[in-house]
Amino acid sequence: MRKENYNHLVGKTRREIVKEIGCPFNGFNYFRSITWTYEVGKTWLGKKIILSLTFKDEKVSEIMLFKSFGKY
Repeated sequence: MRKENYNHLVGKTRREIVKEIGCPFNGFNYFRSITWTYEVGKTWLGKKIILSLTFKDEKVSEIMLFKSFGKY
């Protein structure tokens, strides 16, 4: 997973993200929250690959990918 794979999400609204990725409640995201997180994969060691979307003025302004063991 590379951040470049998700750059097309920048500038999209929450509703467009829900249509493309799926329900925000999958990752326990509150619809009006500033930050949404999704588990998009796992490494061979079992680390979770997390996609974090930050909203500003109702559109995605920042995308981050990080790896984590356990809860994120």
